[in-house]
Amino acid sequence: MRKVLWAITLNTFRETLRDKLLYSLVGFAVLVIAASLLAGSVSLGQDARVIQDFSLTAMLAFLLIITYFIGTQLVFKEVERKTIYLVLSKPVSRETFYLGKFLGLCLTILVAGLIMAVMFVIVLFAKTHSVPTAAYFAAGAVILEAWLLTAVSLLFSSFTSPLSSAIYTFGVTLIGHGSATVWLLSQKASPVIRTILEGVYYIFPNLEKFNLRNDVVFNLTPSASQVGLILLYFATYTVFLLILGVAVFRKDEF
Repeated sequence: MRKVLWAITLNTFRETLRDKLLYSLVGFAVLVIAASLLAGSVSLGQDARVIQDFSLTAMLAFLLIITYFIGTQLVFKEVERKTIYLVLSKPVSRETFYLGKFLGLCLTILVAGLIMAVMFVIVLFAKTHSVPTAAYFAAGAVILEAWLLTAVSLLFSSFTSPLSSAIYTFGVTLIGHGSATVWLLSQKASPVIRTILEGVYYIFPNLEKFNLRNDVVFNLTPSASQVGLILLYFATYTVFLLILGVAVFRKDEF
């Protein structure tokens, strides 16, 4: 099973690398991060903070675009081209196929994220001659968030079209980053609305847990416990999404 899973993972990775959109997005992201030097130069002494915040935001945005436009099509393309029948006719379970697709895209996101992170470190070092430890943690947290949303997009793509999957995943992203606002609104709402908003708060992922940009800006290295909680939250939520996605995918009739 491991060999089959690894084969599907590598095949998915190679498939995504052949997508011209990926190269365009990564290339444009690198240019945007490089352009943060210009933004920093007109920030009246706040150049380091602007570069850090600007670059990490750009990195997250482009990794999420990759998830939206490539991740939502992985399963759909296989079904549309009928190639899924060829794969599943072999001793390959649906679970292995689904997990292989997820891991393959995660590998693609990791490579793209590392390219962007290296560019970010180069730009920051060129401007400030130092790179805070928090910057590496922040870049890693961005990749973790993209991986979690990859699980979300793959879940949606298992039962709906790529466009709908992208819209739903984008909606989850907005809610996830607005979790604090949702909670505050729930405390001021009527009992019925409060119950609904609290349900949204607990059901949807709290993506602000992966936001370490302020730590970088104020040069605050995350503690071991904070990093551990982030990893635990990521692992727990991602495993839940994968189990749910596999359950849905197993019931699909192609």
